[in-house]
Amino acid sequence: METTGSAPTPEEARRALDAAEQEERATIYRPLPPWYLPAIAALIFGALGLNALEDLSGATRILQVSLILMLTIGIGGLAGAVGLNHPGYQGIRLPWRPMLLSGLAAGAIPVAAIALDSILGGWVWLAAGAILAAGLLGVSIAYQRRPRGV
Repeated sequence: METTGSAPTPEEARRALDAAEQEERATIYRPLPPWYLPAIAALIFGALGLNALEDLSGATRILQVSLILMLTIGIGGLAGAVGLNHPGYQGIRLPWRPMLLSGLAAGAIPVAAIALDSILGGWVWLAAGAILAAGLLGVSIAYQRRPRGV
């Protein structure tokens, strides 16, 4: 856009607005590596799925707990590494209602698995892991498409 002191043409104004909108989208919907959310989903499925192993004792039980702990530390480490490597954006407002509802739903799934484990058996952990992983994969697809306007 020229700065000659005259008003911009409608085409120049449209280009400036489009550029501002693209910049806002890039700021709000930061690009994430395409492997990131599927990797988190796989780690969640693994951590919950390991709970399906029943009647373990001794060293096998310690191995199970150790693997679950390593997977959950991996989730936190991966989230921290990807999240902390992006510059912070100030003034971004997240829609708190959907965030709160999705957090409650994600938390309710393992709680339901805990409650149903003694009634239905350990396979509910596989189902819980699959539900959480599928939900995260759905979010991943939507998130990866959003910045491109697909």
